[in-house]
Amino acid sequence: MSNPSIEGRTAIGLNQAYLLLTATVFLWAVGVVIARWVHDEIPLIGLSFWRWCAAVVFLLPFVWRDLIARSALVKKYLPLLAIQGMLIVGSGTLLFYALNFTTAINATLVNATQPVLTVVLAWMVLNDRLNRIQIIGIVCAFTGVGIMVTRASWSVLAQLDFNIGDMLVILAICGYALYAINIRKLPGELGTFPALFVILVSGSLLLLPFYMAETVYLKPVIVSFKLISIIMILALLVSILSISMWNTANAVAGPGRAAIFVNLMPVYGSILAILFLGEKLYLYHVAGALLVCAGIFLVVRKH
Repeated sequence: MSNPSIEGRTAIGLNQAYLLLTATVFLWAVGVVIARWVHDEIPLIGLSFWRWCAAVVFLLPFVWRDLIARSALVKKYLPLLAIQGMLIVGSGTLLFYALNFTTAINATLVNATQPVLTVVLAWMVLNDRLNRIQIIGIVCAFTGVGIMVTRASWSVLAQLDFNIGDMLVILAICGYALYAINIRKLPGELGTFPALFVILVSGSLLLLPFYMAETVYLKPVIVSFKLISIIMILALLVSILSISMWNTANAVAGPGRAAIFVNLMPVYGSILAILFLGEKLYLYHVAGALLVCAGIFLVVRKH
């Protein structure tokens, strides 16, 4: 008997899934760079709330007919969809908010633990297993990330100062990992974008009281052309496109293999910093990136 949770999502092959995962992580890196760029000007909970709401508005004209036609299916899976909304919106908001407290190097290093956590959870919950070569690949990719974020210097690693921001990143990583292993439980017959719409509505409603508290007690969001432009970019590219690609590719490749692509975050981050922030390319960037790519190859290759 076929698995109804992934029917309708296997129209793409593994190679296409890996390309989607590669592009997904790039869009995530773009989102983090943007949030870090504006964190002094725009409250990050408010920025997160409005980018999720904008994504909901963008999706509505394309999914409302499907939602009405499949209302019984939505009602049946609403608890799972609401949990997914809590996980993805909550984790994305925590990651953005953590940038108020922690440095990029600390956040990247902590974020590198996500693939390992996802693999462990997938093994515990879904009974997904990796062989020795794939485990070596995870270690290889993790080592590559470590080389990049520590600049291949033990002194940098020793001086890392973990704080509340790093703890928020860890919570975000746990949420992302749980979201990933739940993707296979989503009803494929509901469709990628209708399911995403319900997920984002649920998560936005959860985030609303935190946004109101930030507005009252910390700092309100000031409407400007810059704010609207950033929200549009985050809503379309990060909230809609990247999550739909992640859901589709994760259902095909599995959470264990998909998670290893998260280690591309510091690779993309270095490239973006070199291109747009004028930072220099060093040997440790190249060495770390090569190890990350080698690790991903070992995890996804056929045995």
